[in-house]
Amino acid sequence: MENPKFGMLMLLSCASIWMGCEQQKGIVQFEPGNISTEAVEYSCTFSADGNELFFAKSEQAWASGDMKSAIYHAVKQNGAWSTPKIVSFSGTYDDSDPHLSKDGKTLFFISDRPATLTKTSADIWMVTRDENGTWEIPEVLPYPINSENTEYSPRTDGDGNLYFASDRLGGYGQGDLYRSELKYGVLGPPVNMGSTLNSPLGEWNLEVNSKGDLIIFEASQREANVSPYGDLYISFKKGDLWTLPQNIKELNTSGSDLYPYLTPNDKKLYYTSSDSLKGKSTHIYMTDFRGLYSKYRQLGITPLQQ
Repeated sequence: MENPKFGMLMLLSCASIWMGCEQQKGIVQFEPGNISTEAVEYSCTFSADGNELFFAKSEQAWASGDMKSAIYHAVKQNGAWSTPKIVSFSGTYDDSDPHLSKDGKTLFFISDRPATLTKTSADIWMVTRDENGTWEIPEVLPYPINSENTEYSPRTDGDGNLYFASDRLGGYGQGDLYRSELKYGVLGPPVNMGSTLNSPLGEWNLEVNSKGDLIIFEASQREANVSPYGDLYISFKKGDLWTLPQNIKELNTSGSDLYPYLTPNDKKLYYTSSDSLKGKSTHIYMTDFRGLYSKYRQLGITPLQQ
């Protein structure tokens, strides 16, 4: 007869921070003590060569109502990351969700800085740098990309199309995913990405690969969630249809798991996690994505295949 104490120990082990024996092997905290510290770090983005990093950081507790963030920058030289410093255009307002364009010349981010005489909500901003690497004055993206409500997590694919989340009116739920197509150098009106990805609940920050045929996003309160706060889901575009979103159970914890970032070759996935339900800080983690990609792509089905 099996020792009941041993069975209980195994059960407790599998119900630890990572919520089960499905934990992805090789999850590592990114640059502990330098990038990942006792503060709140989240939402990273890298240059195409991997030698430049931008991320958001706050000294307040995670998810606290007064949490204010700034955008930090670090560079890798001789295999080591520099001490992060606040970028020149950040530090006064609440700035977060940085996203560096593929050519490294434009940084998109979310800010509550006033765009007019009256500040209404957190919007998508962009800033470009000149040939000397100096950041110019940030500009807010126009209506209807921004709205009177809050926008989240701007991302671009290899063709320059813009993806983001918003809790604007007219969506399926609390927050929805949107796409704005780039034509002749101009971003068009945003289009809701549809009910396959969006739900009556909440879809928030996201990542899209360079081809625009893979999306990872945070969803809250879904039945399949490990955490009510937010889990990472994955979907693939097959033809003109997105596959039904699948919970990435190997990564999700009882806390918040969000802000995914894929390297240009889709080989590594970075993301943010608070690790547990009561976690007061977040850190940036990294894992090999190739096995997860193969598994969930093979399992992915479109609504027509149900």
